[in-house]
Amino acid sequence: MDTDHCKATVHEYFRCEDAFQSFCKHSEYMVLKEKNREVSYRAYNAYASFIHHLWEFLQACHARDAKKKNITNKKGSERIKVIEGYVSLHAQRIFDQYRDAIRGGHAPQWVNHISYYEIKVPVEFASEFRKYRNKVSGHVDHERVSNLSLSEFYQKYHKYLYYLFLDAKHMWGGKGEFPDLKEVTDFSIMITNKKEN
Repeated sequence: MDTDHCKATVHEYFRCEDAFQSFCKHSEYMVLKEKNREVSYRAYNAYASFIHHLWEFLQACHARDAKKKNITNKKGSERIKVIEGYVSLHAQRIFDQYRDAIRGGHAPQWVNHISYYEIKVPVEFASEFRKYRNKVSGHVDHERVSNLSLSEFYQKYHKYLYYLFLDAKHMWGGKGEFPDLKEVTDFSIMITNKKEN
């Protein structure tokens, strides 16, 4: 079961990465060429998909860490608290690791100034992440178009999402040959005739 769970988690990370790459492409077009409704729509959808798949990926990681197939055995608000706590602690750990690496003199050259990492992840980050995952990508809700600004969410929280995504790349991202994801990579729209024995 763990092998299958890992394959599903890899698939979710790949979906997250695909969404992020699409977001980058549309954002670059918006900044370098033109911002119009269609480009904004495509960038919004890609970022909403990125949020959705990153949340699902992190839930899958939590389930594996906790050795549970059902993410957590808690229900309702308790379950939400457990997942949000996992996301917040994980984000803080990542920023603390970069801060400590800079202080220790072994940080990669591409990292930002230490002040970028000497932070406390906002208390509301994980609950906002979950709320936006639900409303901009998951459930159809009037708030999506009336008062839920994905632009504001991006300004406040993107750095935390990006580092959660980046941190997972070495473990879950593609390396070398594309992995066998069973039914996912066996998918085909072509009808084949199986030889009968």
